[in-house]
Amino acid sequence: MPDICVVHLVRRKNGIEPFRNFIKSYLENSAGINHELLILYKGFTGKTDILPYENVLSDVPHSLLEISDRGFDLQSYFVAAEACRNKYCCFLNSFSVILDKDWLLKLYKHISQPCVGLVGVTGSWGSISWRRVRNEENTSYWIQFLRKIRKVFLSRYFDAFPNYHIRTNGFIISRDIMLRIHQGVILAKIQAYYLESGKNGITRQIEEMGLKPLVVGRDGRGYGKHEWDISNTFWHGEQKNLLISDNQTRKYDSGDLIWKQKWEHFAWGKTAEKFLKQ
Repeated sequence: MPDICVVHLVRRKNGIEPFRNFIKSYLENSAGINHELLILYKGFTGKTDILPYENVLSDVPHSLLEISDRGFDLQSYFVAAEACRNKYCCFLNSFSVILDKDWLLKLYKHISQPCVGLVGVTGSWGSISWRRVRNEENTSYWIQFLRKIRKVFLSRYFDAFPNYHIRTNGFIISRDIMLRIHQGVILAKIQAYYLESGKNGITRQIEEMGLKPLVVGRDGRGYGKHEWDISNTFWHGEQKNLLISDNQTRKYDSGDLIWKQKWEHFAWGKTAEKFLKQ
């Protein structure tokens, strides 16, 4: 059995096109290391529903697991971790597109180090409890009041900027460590955000185990959390060092300058100002 299981989440509601894009990129970019491929079918109603997807995979060795469409992506990953028996699990969401050869080998070289607990293709310092200052001049008292209540609520569960966290669109982790992560209850989107980037989210739990979270770029280098702003992988410049894209990185690529400025500022704060001058 290979050390690594690559788990690709496929949601029926997204249609088949994102899946075709992923498989095309998977076939065009050798992983560089032996692995198993597990297709995690979410929300499908049976063999007839899955058949068009399996036809796309006709020449691709893989196994499959069907789950209901309840819950969010991260819950699906824990189900897959329970099901597989490989040493490491690499999770890729429905909109993942691989951008370079030896992509899995680059991730494996870092996750297999004894001091590393989590390796992602992107990370962020952004916090949903933090926003740039808004002009309150023409805002009603009640809107201002509700914003303050929201800020107090979010600050209880999310660190203010910089809020270091690995984005869970694409990451690799030891199966044993994954199963040690405390999920909590995930009934709403805000709870999924909390597991990804909250005060007791996955990245924070990894650090509390005495392990490091890293971002790995196309260059194969592992970037510690204080270097993520210069990794050129997420919402920065042209994202030239990105190893695996997703819908958010592609949305950034297609945005205008004002949109890019807004989201670079969200992800990286004042450090974004120097990026915009480059």
